[in-house]
Amino acid sequence: MTNHFYKKSVVFLCLMSFLSSCNTDLEPVQVVLKSLEAHGGIESWENAKEISYLKTTILYDSLGNVEKKITQKHINRFKPVFSAEMSWLEDSIQKRVVYTENKTSVFHGDSLQNEGALQDKYYKDIIAANYVLWQPYKLLDKEVNLSFAGRENIGKKRANVIQANYFDDSGEKTNTWWYYFDAKTNKLLGNMVHHGATYSYIENMKYENTTGLFLNAKRQSYRCDSLRNIKFLRAEYTYKILGFKKIQ
Repeated sequence: MTNHFYKKSVVFLCLMSFLSSCNTDLEPVQVVLKSLEAHGGIESWENAKEISYLKTTILYDSLGNVEKKITQKHINRFKPVFSAEMSWLEDSIQKRVVYTENKTSVFHGDSLQNEGALQDKYYKDIIAANYVLWQPYKLLDKEVNLSFAGRENIGKKRANVIQANYFDDSGEKTNTWWYYFDAKTNKLLGNMVHHGATYSYIENMKYENTTGLFLNAKRQSYRCDSLRNIKFLRAEYTYKILGFKKIQ
C-alpha cells in the first residue's frame, strides 16, 4: 500500500510540475530571439549592411474607398552607423528625404526645405519605416520594455504575445505594441499598436525570400478596438526588395 501510494504521489507531482511549466510565463527576450532564428538567424541580422526597397501604401476609408496610393523608394544603411534615404512622387513634385549624421534634409525637387516641422515629420517617418521593416530585430533595442502577454489565437494559429512599451524622455508611455509570434514556427504573424486614441491590428500576409530574413512582403492594417475586434481595413502595404548587402 505504501509503495503504491508513493508511486501515485510521484506521478501526481510530475503531472503538477508539467502543468505548472506549461502555464509559466515565457521570457519575452527568448521569444524574440527564437523568432530571429526563424527569420534567418541573428547573425544574418547583425551582418546586414544596406537594404533598398520599394514600399507601396494604399489607404482606405471606412467604406473601402481608396483615399491615397503612394510608392516610396527607401535606402537604409546600417553600418557603420544608421543613415537613410526616402524618395517619392507626390502631387507632381519629386520629394526626397536624407537622414545622415543625425541630420534630416528635405528636398522638393532641387529645393531644400528648411522648415523644422517638416524635417521633424520626415525624420519620424524614416525611423518608423525602418522600425516596421526591421521587425522583429528592433525589439532588441534597449529603449523598449518587453513583457509576456499570454497566448492568443491568430486565425487558426496559436501565438505567443509579447507586449512592447515605449516611453518618452520624461518617462511617459508613448506607444504600446503587441507582437504575435507563431507558437510552432516562431515567425512573426503580426502586431497591434495603441497610438493615441486608436488601435490598429497589422497582419503579415506574405514574407519576402530575397534577403534570407523573411521580411514583410505584404501587410494589411485594420482599425480595431482594444480587444482586436476588426472594424475596417485601413491600409495595405507591399514591399519589393531592390538590393541587400551584407558585411563581407
